[in-house]
Amino acid sequence: MVSRDTSVHLVVVALAMAGLTAALWLPSDPAVMAVAFAGYNATVLAGAHLYLAWRGEDGLVPVASRWRFVAAVAAVLSLVALAAFTDPVSIGPVSSDAVLRGSAAVVALTYLVVEARDGYRESLETPL
Repeated sequence: MVSRDTSVHLVVVALAMAGLTAALWLPSDPAVMAVAFAGYNATVLAGAHLYLAWRGEDGLVPVASRWRFVAAVAAVLSLVALAAFTDPVSIGPVSSDAVLRGSAAVVALTYLVVEARDGYRESLETPL
């Protein structure tokens, strides 16, 4: 039997692909295409987690972990989009793009550490 998570993921990916296909029919402005691809990636990566967290369904993944994942994906995509859409500014020997990309990497690594710590703490709890 297919799990609820898998069913939701399949529907979200199908909707994301349909949205990207529709976006390809729009004028080929680079900004429009960049937003379409960012929206596609956000939907594929975090769409199902957002839907299931919003409904409060934990299933295979706890709701708190789903919210953290959605927040991490939103933060990383926002930082990468900011780096892509703005002109680089020199901040001493480093460019602003490098700072933004480094911040995105820190967000991703922090997410991994928090999830690992939370999973470890959960494994130490004794079941009732």
